[in-house]
Amino acid sequence: MKLRTKLSMFAGAAVLAVALPVTASHNDSNLRGYFPAQYGSAASQYVYSQPAQSQGYTVASPTQSYPVAAPSQPAQHQTASMQQAQPVYYQMPDGSYTYVSSETNSQGLRGLAAAHGVTYSREAANRFHSDIGRHMNVGGVTIQTNPFHTADMLDWQENTTGKTLTLLVNRATGVLPENSLTLGAGVKGGFMWQKTSAPGQFPILSRFPFLSPNTDTESGVFAINNAALSFTGAFGDWTTVYMQPEYSETEYPGEQEEFQMRKAFVVLGNLKKMPFYAAFGRKTIDFGNFDGYNPFTHTEAQHYFWAVSDQPVLELGYYKDGLKITGSAFSGGRQLRVAYAEEENNIQNYAFNIEKEFLMDKGAFTVGAGYLHDSIYRNNWTAHTFRGIQTGNPPANFIQYRNSVVTAFAEYNSDFFDAMVEYSTTLEPWAAAIPQTPDGTPLPQYLNDPTGSTTDLENINFDQNLEVLVAQARIKPMLPNGKRLAISAVGSWGNIGDDFEGRSILDPTGQRVTSWKSNQQHVLGIEYPISPYLEVGAEYVYNKGFIPFVNPQNVSNEDTEAHAINIGLKARF
Repeated sequence: MKLRTKLSMFAGAAVLAVALPVTASHNDSNLRGYFPAQYGSAASQYVYSQPAQSQGYTVASPTQSYPVAAPSQPAQHQTASMQQAQPVYYQMPDGSYTYVSSETNSQGLRGLAAAHGVTYSREAANRFHSDIGRHMNVGGVTIQTNPFHTADMLDWQENTTGKTLTLLVNRATGVLPENSLTLGAGVKGGFMWQKTSAPGQFPILSRFPFLSPNTDTESGVFAINNAALSFTGAFGDWTTVYMQPEYSETEYPGEQEEFQMRKAFVVLGNLKKMPFYAAFGRKTIDFGNFDGYNPFTHTEAQHYFWAVSDQPVLELGYYKDGLKITGSAFSGGRQLRVAYAEEENNIQNYAFNIEKEFLMDKGAFTVGAGYLHDSIYRNNWTAHTFRGIQTGNPPANFIQYRNSVVTAFAEYNSDFFDAMVEYSTTLEPWAAAIPQTPDGTPLPQYLNDPTGSTTDLENINFDQNLEVLVAQARIKPMLPNGKRLAISAVGSWGNIGDDFEGRSILDPTGQRVTSWKSNQQHVLGIEYPISPYLEVGAEYVYNKGFIPFVNPQNVSNEDTEAHAINIGLKARF
């Protein structure tokens, strides 16, 4: 009955989210955050856009020469019905202007970097490569760099589940020319400082709690969160290959490698010819949104529910006129993050996602929902990694059942303001959060029949699903130098257990009290784009509650409070 109530509430929220934009225009928009430079003129079709203002550039009006002095009027968005392309100019950091054609195509896209971009055609891409990127021809293959493409593909905060469509759109616009190899690299890191109210309990998300002795209440480290190479091969009309080897100093120590092949997949599709596409390989599973406006720190939703594969995934997708539908299938077993089904040697896990975008007066409104068939929240054994599962010992009373995850989001994007809300929840309680004895037996008060089965979900009297609500907003004021500053505020609220207080078996005196009902994370952030290759940023993070995934019943403390300051950079080419 309680599960039915949860599902009813979730369905009601989804219906309300879809009902909100009924008065919006259903035309010239680009899925989740991609818009033309100006909204003053209506257009009848979707267009491909490429980043400009979101990366710190202004857009100037069309003129007849190149290069030009700073024009005074903004470029008007060109519709797909126009017969001739009109020129548009990017203002470079040195004050010069780079010519870009506004010839359009007939589709849109989702993602981060082009949130304030202009139309970007094949002709524009070729000229743009000459001015910002670098390219050479080797045996008929164009070898190039493009910092905007790299920004899309190596963004660990936003566009987290949109990489497949980004590849397809960058193919269609000529950002990735036919028979080309695009090389890129990116790094995110800096100084991370944190002070906690409980010794050894550093709850900042996206960091593991093993970097400081358990007697410390303050920690400050230089860290490389992520450093990756990006290889994108575009061959023929239909085939795009992507590989991403990655290094991180925030892996789970002793059980994960610092250097991993995070992505290696091929995409078959051509949005200019057909709305259907397919992808196969090791990649992010297309489930949910989970973007964060934070400069460096993941939201709780991304931390808990972002699904990244370790084994090949088959994704089938459809995209046209702002509607995107995907289905994914992959093996059971433990994936890199949240996906986990029982039997590794069979295709036992699935994900589905749907998003729809609506254009409004000066922005776009997007709603979406996703379903993941099975997750790491399926049992009371909190081994964090493959190695831990293979070498560790599960509880003597092993509670196990399929635990699906659903998520829904609504997001508004405009030239100046972004806002998003996302709610994600498991459909059953997390078995490890049920108060239980050290061997995994639920306490009697959490069983409908204390003499009955302790592994039967129907007999367990515990109904708090693992759920997270994220609400975030960002303003992007234009500075006098023509670059946009990003100022963000992001709140995360998680519910995990109930009011029960336990005793940690790690404390032989029995004095250590543990609790794991809920946690919070709130972040204020600021970012400044120095160039297409570099952004600098800072954030303040407040955390309430230390509830890690590993051994939560013996280490958690929902009263722990921590304050963190992160200062760093994101660089790429």
